[in-house]
Amino acid sequence: MQLETKTNRFLLRWTPANLFMWLSLLGIVTNVFMLKSSADPAAKFGVIGVTIVLIFLWSLFFFGDKNIRYTLIIPGFIILFCVTSIPAVFLLYLSVFDVSLLNFKGDWSFVGLTNYVYFFTKDKLFYAAIIRTVEYMVIVLGLQIVIGMCLALLLQREFRGRSFVSSVLVIPVMTCPIVIAMLWKYMYSSYNGFINLVLKDLGFAEVPWLTNQPLPYVSDIPILGDFLVTHLNANIGFVSAIIVNIWQWTPFVYLMFLAGLSALPREPYEAAKVDGANSWKTFWHITFPMLRPVIGVVFLIRIIDLMKVYDQIWALFGDSVTMRTLNIHIFSVGLTGQDYSRGAALSIIVLVFIIMVSLVFSGIGKWISKRGA
Repeated sequence: MQLETKTNRFLLRWTPANLFMWLSLLGIVTNVFMLKSSADPAAKFGVIGVTIVLIFLWSLFFFGDKNIRYTLIIPGFIILFCVTSIPAVFLLYLSVFDVSLLNFKGDWSFVGLTNYVYFFTKDKLFYAAIIRTVEYMVIVLGLQIVIGMCLALLLQREFRGRSFVSSVLVIPVMTCPIVIAMLWKYMYSSYNGFINLVLKDLGFAEVPWLTNQPLPYVSDIPILGDFLVTHLNANIGFVSAIIVNIWQWTPFVYLMFLAGLSALPREPYEAAKVDGANSWKTFWHITFPMLRPVIGVVFLIRIIDLMKVYDQIWALFGDSVTMRTLNIHIFSVGLTGQDYSRGAALSIIVLVFIIMVSLVFSGIGKWISKRGA
């Protein structure tokens, strides 16, 4: 009887949950020693993979069916953690050392916050890149919402060829941004660009689209002219970049608004028509309030995309100092300049900047949505 009791205790002690737990701990310890050893990289990744699987199996038995919804997200969470948090931590670690191509495989000297201080005190292009990025986001977002709303209002009514027009409008959205940028670069060309050829045939002067030449008449504005050109990017090249993004992504905004308009109830419009309300009053007092949740969603989606803008501006202007946004400045400092530590520090600064901007604009988007709810 005593032997049977000991056997039962032993079996209870080695349940699948305990077994996978101890195997997982063994895998973690093995990973620690293998990372410091000269083992084959494939073997290291293999052990890491097996350990992750063991942790997942342990969690399945430990949490049971009651918490299965949390258990099933563990693999996705681990992958997300590996591809986001680990690189971010490494960037933070890299940013407090002096690391370049010359000493990357050698000894790294600790410099603390020197790399961060450099951008706020000595880098003259840093603040210009911040202003240019914010200005680009605000102008593009505002124009896309206005133009997209107008297109949706114009095309929401049934007419012959409506499906064809909508299909043509969404072609830019389905095209790779770098392809769109190269297409516009050829069209902007000062030598044989399509736009300048058309302007020339119509009797107008050619426009240097891809230069930082000031906008006509803006520099002549008393007092403000030089400030707008020097500090607020009132140049032709900046306008050219804005046009490209608006041309590609306004159809997406149009589709969002068109879907929102199609879902609105018809009773308020019928009541407004009976009351004799004109088109403007109907839009301002009925359509716009009911469409605010959609506007909030569009606001958030486009802000997220505009904060990542890189490929279009790079394809149009390359590493032009006068057209650098924050993302391009990171590439120029960290990769082109091969100053990895400063590039890492700038990446952390931009990450904090993006979080702050996201919180602000998310609050604005939620406020717009709640106003329409």
